[in-house]
Amino acid sequence: MKYYTKLSHPFTGLLLILLCIVAVGEVLLEAQLAFAVDNGPTKVGEICMQKVFGKPVTNSNKLNCTANDIRLSRAISVSPKSCIQGETFDLTATFETIVTANARYDAGFFFRIDGGANARGDGSNSSGTCSLSALTPGVDPALSLDGDTCGDLNAGTYNITFTIPNVLCKDSDNDGFLNLPNCTSWHSNQGTACNINNAGDFDPDTKSKCVCDDTFEVPVTVETATLTVVKSASPTSVPETGGQVTYTVQITNEADFVSVTIDSIIDDLYGDIGAGNPAGVTDNICPDLIGDVLAPNGSVTCSFKASVSGDNGQTVTDTVDVCGTDSANHDICGHDDADVDITDVSETPTLTKTAQSATCAVDATYQVVVSNHSAIDTLTVNSLADDKFGDITSVHGNVISTDCATGGTIAKSSNYTCSFVGRITNSSCNFTHTDTVTGTVTDDDNVQSSPSDTATVTVTTSVQ
Repeated sequence: MKYYTKLSHPFTGLLLILLCIVAVGEVLLEAQLAFAVDNGPTKVGEICMQKVFGKPVTNSNKLNCTANDIRLSRAISVSPKSCIQGETFDLTATFETIVTANARYDAGFFFRIDGGANARGDGSNSSGTCSLSALTPGVDPALSLDGDTCGDLNAGTYNITFTIPNVLCKDSDNDGFLNLPNCTSWHSNQGTACNINNAGDFDPDTKSKCVCDDTFEVPVTVETATLTVVKSASPTSVPETGGQVTYTVQITNEADFVSVTIDSIIDDLYGDIGAGNPAGVTDNICPDLIGDVLAPNGSVTCSFKASVSGDNGQTVTDTVDVCGTDSANHDICGHDDADVDITDVSETPTLTKTAQSATCAVDATYQVVVSNHSAIDTLTVNSLADDKFGDITSVHGNVISTDCATGGTIAKSSNYTCSFVGRITNSSCNFTHTDTVTGTVTDDDNVQSSPSDTATVTVTTSVQ
């Protein structure tokens, strides 16, 4: 930039010089701000520090990196602030860099970007993908102490910013933040030539003149999308005759940064309820959710109705699986179940007794009918007893004859009929005899009951 002017006042030149200084200061400030994003060129590839130093790795050339002349102590600002697990991204980070001695030449910063845990590289060939960031001489804080194209540093603490491409989003220690193993190299000899565009020129002077951190953490949140599914049933119990249940499905994206697209909603009892109304399903609004994009911490709900039935004491468990795809194209699923209890439906059985005939010898024939009024359960006859004659299923005492028996099964909505002859004795031939038969029965849900009935026989004499 050139300035031309005619000095007409002794102070005019001074003013012009001041203006030029201000203008140049602004230009320099703009240059420094521009370089604050990236302090030097970055190279990426099979250039982890051990490979640059020498391979195959043997005891004699294996880096032990016991020096500490230049090291990254921490990352103090990052962009972006989050990444999705398994995704690669470009990381811009400012690192607090501590230099413990003056005249450290040709600083090189190696970052393991492929998710590997060893900053030096893996195995005898030091395999792995690393990036190498260098410093441009003259760009603060880098100096040009030896005149080559690689930046140098004096003792101090500096904030140095690099843009590191293709970093794999990986949280190696499962604490929720990005791990970025790294190694730092330098030269102590001023005469060591270094070309900033040649990764091989950033090898350490010796196997100890370097520092590595395999667990270095960067404050970038590593996120994996998680679907939480909550399924509920209303009502939570129905009789064994069956009833309609409304199932509600709530789906929540638990991620703070990642969105999720809902792909399917499948029920283990009723089928693909995200595709329509399977057999036995009504009032289903779950298909409306297919294709919906759940924002971070977003939640949606759908419901459907289905008929549920079973045997008394049974619990019908119904599970729904919801699957989706997060914004990094990862498949994720969540599931939950709901229980519906089946309760008993009991019908009280009845018993009727009728006196059918009597003779002057006062032998009375009785008919006994046990009726099963249930349309669901069968009945088993356990006992039949008369309060005057006793057990009426066998001939004894005043039971003259009988075809009544126990252990039989009465089908649903059916009857059991039998009869017996009971001998009535009385000192007078004019009397009324009343007796009661009681049965003990059990239904197939093990519910026991004791129906009973009474019959009356009137005995009179007549003179012909």
